[in-house]
Formats: sequence, C-alpha cells, structure tokens
Amino acid sequence: MSESVVEHLSAGREEGLPIPRLYPPAGRERIAAFEERAGQRFEAGYREFLDLTDGMEGFGVMTSILGCHDWDEGGRAEAALAFLEGVREDGTAVDVGLPEDITLFPVAVDADGSRAIFMLDRPDVLPERYWWVGEGSSSFFGTFADLLGRAVDPCSYVPREEIS
Repeated sequence: MSESVVEHLSAGREEGLPIPRLYPPAGRERIAAFEERAGQRFEAGYREFLDLTDGMEGFGVMTSILGCHDWDEGGRAEAALAFLEGVREDGTAVDVGLPEDITLFPVAVDADGSRAIFMLDRPDVLPERYWWVGEGSSSFFGTFADLLGRAVDPCSYVPREEIS
C-alpha cells in the first residue's frame, strides 16, 4: 500500500493541479473506533492507508480521501453524507445493481460534492469493496490499492460499471 501512495504522489501531475496533502497517521485505536462508526470492518488497504495518513486532499483532480478526522464536527464527511443522501433518494445504487439494503460508507468526496467513493461490505453479493460514482459514471473496485493504482495509471485496473 505504501508503494501505491508514494507512486501516486510522485506521478507527474498536470500543471495547476494541487499537490496532495497528507495528514499524520490516524493510529490503530482511532481506526478501530472509525470502523465501529462505519459498522463494518475496513478493507485491509484502506486500514493501512489510514495507518500511514489520516486522509488525503488532492487525490485525483479535486477529491479528498476521508480520514478519521474528517468525521469530526464540521469536517468534509458532511459533503459525503449529503452526496450519499442524494444517491439513496434518486435510486442510483439500485440502478447499477446494488441491493437496496447495502451499507454505503463514504471514503472520498469531490470538493464540489459531485462525485464520491463508497465502501461496500456485501461479499455475499459482490467481490468489490468500493464504488466510485457521480456525474453520470459508476465504477466498482476490488481493493483500495486498485483505486490508487487507477489514479496513477488508468490502464492498471478496469472496473465494472454495474453489478447486474
């Protein structure tokens, strides 16, 4: 995982894009409390990511990967929760084949709240753990490392666009 983070940060960035901002590690106790809040065990790659950095600003163009601190009052998680509410109201999750009762936990959101990444935990239904959705697109990723890899090299992973 740490190699994927380093590769993402050292990859050539287009002019004008922000340099990603990392945070101090979340720590195992805070990660465990965060998992409890999410109601699911985190995928190993995301847990390792949080153990390296408690979130990252500037993932992709304007996306922030949420860390434990983002769930504090006034944090960026509020935008992700607003996006989640919209996804649930308009039926986007069901439209791409996700079960109606699936738990969607936000792990990333764009600055303008137009795209988000959700963690999924339904191994009985699908092998993927992440759903990147917004602005008319939908992509499912198996691991957190797959997400990071796709950001560095779009040809490194071909995600499914729907479940059904």
